[in-house]
Amino acid sequence: MHTSLSGLPSKVVAGSGFHSFKLNVNNTGDRAYQRVDLGVFTAQMNENDYFIDTSHLTVQYQDPSSGKWVGISLDENDDGAGYLGYTDVKAHESFSIDLRLAVDKTAPAGLGYAISIGMYADDKGNCVFSGDDSYYEFDILKAGTTPGNSGDAKPQGGKKPLPKQPAGNTKIEPQGHLAQTGSSSALPVIALAGGAAVALGAGAVFVVRRRKATGSGTAA
Repeated sequence: MHTSLSGLPSKVVAGSGFHSFKLNVNNTGDRAYQRVDLGVFTAQMNENDYFIDTSHLTVQYQDPSSGKWVGISLDENDDGAGYLGYTDVKAHESFSIDLRLAVDKTAPAGLGYAISIGMYADDKGNCVFSGDDSYYEFDILKAGTTPGNSGDAKPQGGKKPLPKQPAGNTKIEPQGHLAQTGSSSALPVIALAGGAAVALGAGAVFVVRRRKATGSGTAA
């Protein structure tokens, strides 16, 4: 089981509207998972003082059943921050969920980054993290800037610590996905989020040090 992000631009101009990307879920194993909880976290960071700010960012996912865009909370005081929903995942099944990100026009220039996670309960009821070990960073440019050829944000490496509190209980049905019935209700709500500051802030120093080390030519 592995989750990842794709299509996230490496440069986002403040006030330039929504930018599409995807949350990918890939199960290469022989085991089916009755319930996998999914999350996407993103934030902006000041590289001078490590301050984490989510107030200028909007992230939404497209509900595969209704086609409607649904907001993903980024409020650091919200226990459900970053939570998207849960679904069952069959053996050797892969699917993607459409996402989009916007940065409002008042955002200062700086660094943005995002992570994806997937969590499930194993046979013994233990919570297992099966998400992406990498983070995806993107530059936030001031409103009116011409971004040039930005390309996609690349996974940077660096496993992120995760919160330990329950986050949500929203069922989602990816396109082309036939849900198992009567299975997920018996499983515990999987721990995903205890606030965006925990999920993203814990990795902020790592990101800043890595960027500074790269710029100075020293090893990270």
